[in-house]
Amino acid sequence: MSDPRPLSYGQQAQLFLYRLAPHATAYNTGIAVRIRSAVDSSALADAVTALGHRHEMLRSLFTEVAGRPVRLVADGHAPRLKHRTPACGTEEELARAVSDGLREPFRLDEDGAFRVVLLTRAERDAVLLIAGHHIATDALSDALLLRDLLKLYEERVTGVPAELPRLRTDHDELVAREEALLASPRGARLAEQWRSLCEGSAAAELPPDRPRGPQQSFSGATYRVTVDRRPAQHLTRTARDAGVTPFAVLLGAFQGTLHRTTRQRDFLLGCPVTTRLRPATRDLVGNFVNTVVLRARIASETTFADAAQGVDAQLRSAMQGVEYPFAHVARSVGRSPAAGGHRVYGITFNFLATAGLDVALRPLLDTAHTGTVTTYAGLTLTPFALPQQEGQLDLGVDVLQGDHGLTLDFRYDDQLFDRDSVARLAVHFLRAVDLATTAPDTPVARARLWGAPPPRTAVAASAEPAHG
Repeated sequence: MSDPRPLSYGQQAQLFLYRLAPHATAYNTGIAVRIRSAVDSSALADAVTALGHRHEMLRSLFTEVAGRPVRLVADGHAPRLKHRTPACGTEEELARAVSDGLREPFRLDEDGAFRVVLLTRAERDAVLLIAGHHIATDALSDALLLRDLLKLYEERVTGVPAELPRLRTDHDELVAREEALLASPRGARLAEQWRSLCEGSAAAELPPDRPRGPQQSFSGATYRVTVDRRPAQHLTRTARDAGVTPFAVLLGAFQGTLHRTTRQRDFLLGCPVTTRLRPATRDLVGNFVNTVVLRARIASETTFADAAQGVDAQLRSAMQGVEYPFAHVARSVGRSPAAGGHRVYGITFNFLATAGLDVALRPLLDTAHTGTVTTYAGLTLTPFALPQQEGQLDLGVDVLQGDHGLTLDFRYDDQLFDRDSVARLAVHFLRAVDLATTAPDTPVARARLWGAPPPRTAVAASAEPAHG
């Protein structure tokens, strides 16, 4: 067992939420793939052991020592492969079994923050699940674990050494850099920057279908929207012509949709961003996520083009202070973090990037197209949809750009909102994106987002609930 190691402020917040509701699974995250070929379970078990040796975070426990939140590295607590053979007569039953594997609560102080499960349905039909708690992982880390595990598996089957990048740093360095920033003059300037941004504004608040309870439920669901390749390419062209990113166009349209839904003219949103700012952290597993706060100000004359330009400018400014921990942002403005009470935000909008991954692995992340077949590490694989991290907030929108177009997941608190309400919001958002890409000079306040669809739609999308 190692000496106690300090946690980052993001990890401290995660541990606090875990202590608040240890059986809640809103912060369980993971990745799953369908294996459509024979798999050597013994070789896979050995590969899981090697994966634990490679990544220190897989051997970490999260607890308190003398009242201080800490991380302990314990070699005996590396995850081992769990092999299950569930009775799955239908695809829905299989999805439920995999979801159960993800949602099983973690015991962070006893067993650590990861599990690896192989659910075998038939000789050439299984699902490999890598599950983790957000205190120790993030979306890119999940993909890195999948990459490393598959390569280590191939090594054990073929005898050819796996070519994995050398790990050049550890999570302790992130914590040290964070502490140094907070103690520096630059940290003081960033604190003032965030305080000024939030002052006089309030979190965006969607009208709920049911009253908010005294405590957060951590219960949620996902509503998925897919946008095909052609309108997604049109979005890219529109953004290029305007000199902004496609994400800025999407988020500007989302801000416009929220304004029309909530009638708020001045509100705050959260935007999760990565803190992997140095090449040394590129292949490291851990929680490398922070949240920057964006402020929307929408006047009667604000157009969708104006909103996109405003988002782009704010994101550029926010990225200069991306390492400043959000917990301190909330504290500096006298509010709680992201849940309950007087908060900075209750809605997030997130873009999930896959640029740092193997090209051959990227199709496996496009879970809106589960029929895509990929050969990797000698296995025949297809993506497997895995709804997760539901109920963390009122609403979190995740955008993933894949080869087939865009996938948007609306993760919502199902104790506050009905599925039909989220579906309507999704449709209104797609209409806002249509206007933002075909008529960007349309004033947000006068945009036709309700009623019949526009006669010419640039965003041809299908919307349906995700499993889970």
